[in-house]
Amino acid sequence: MQFTQSQLRILEMIKNKNRISRKKIADELELTPAAITKSIEPLLQSGIVLEVAQRESTGGRRAIDLSLNKYWVGKIFGISLTPTSIITSVGNIEGEIFKSNSYKIEGSNELASYLEDIIETELKDEKEIKVISMAITGLINSENGVILFSPHYKRKKIEIKKMIEERFKIPVLIENDVRAMALTEKYFGKARESENYVVLNVSEGIGSSIFMNGDLLSGYGFISGEIGHVVMDRSSLRKCSCGKRGCLEAEASNAAIINRLVSMIKLNNYSSLKERLKKNGSINILDVIEAVKKRDFLSTKVSTEAMVTIAHSIDMIISLINPEKIVLIGEIFKENLLLSTLKLELQKVTLEEQKYDLIVSDMLNEMHTYNPISVVRHNLFRKNIWRDSL
Repeated sequence: MQFTQSQLRILEMIKNKNRISRKKIADELELTPAAITKSIEPLLQSGIVLEVAQRESTGGRRAIDLSLNKYWVGKIFGISLTPTSIITSVGNIEGEIFKSNSYKIEGSNELASYLEDIIETELKDEKEIKVISMAITGLINSENGVILFSPHYKRKKIEIKKMIEERFKIPVLIENDVRAMALTEKYFGKARESENYVVLNVSEGIGSSIFMNGDLLSGYGFISGEIGHVVMDRSSLRKCSCGKRGCLEAEASNAAIINRLVSMIKLNNYSSLKERLKKNGSINILDVIEAVKKRDFLSTKVSTEAMVTIAHSIDMIISLINPEKIVLIGEIFKENLLLSTLKLELQKVTLEEQKYDLIVSDMLNEMHTYNPISVVRHNLFRKNIWRDSL
């Protein structure tokens, strides 16, 4: 179906608000009731939009809202590629997740063929998939569907969209994982009412994404938000996955905290994690956070120093963009002492006049299953596959 410009504006508003009345649409778009009716009627007849009764009523007949028809889009097969795993999901644009699975990425796996094998296995039991949506760590050209560079996978210029579409004959959308997180926060998280915000993700690596003036900012070359590769310490010897030294990611990511802590323990600095390291051969970020809760000196020292570095990177974001909100995503932000350290350091380095909300996402455990869904929702009326094929 081809949409008029008025219909596209109306559909974007319904999508962003989840449900909204005709009157509110008319008021916000400055259109007459007659114009709204003319634009909406074909959308109702085609089943793209549904009429739903408002939940609250002051008495008498309930007012009617408009909402997208979740069955119109059909099922979405989602894929999230993290530095260490491939997470698959099946869901719809309303955020209903029907199933999900996780596959570990081993050093011996050839990524492209491994991914194709996983998709083939998952699609055997799914006959109603209308689109494959992928959220991938690294530099992603979302328009052409190309992995420009993914330092964690040591891969460059993979035409992933073309490869998957040719193999499975299903339309494919791809997006950078942290930009997808910004969309998840917009549609399902703590940024639903925000038009200007930044997401900062701290995990094995560090990345950010910018949602500005009501839209996702990709930047020239589709590489905006790569704050993890901003050099924070030019004297540092710590090498980043991108090849540079002293990057934010090399200084303050989960991997950086763990690497520094393990090195210090091996140099005979005391930590309550020493026995766990000796027994298991490794520690993870949850081990570190638990040690911080118990006020292990070394774990607390290394982690708080990382938080100070992160605070200085957020100061850069605030000064350059002046966002309404900064949404923090990561296990490390759930520890009260570390979050307090971050806030205190930010107060020291930011101006009193710089107003912003610093909030911790509550989507962390579900983020990778929701990211592909959010990418589809964002692109519903922007990509031709939805106008021509459905």
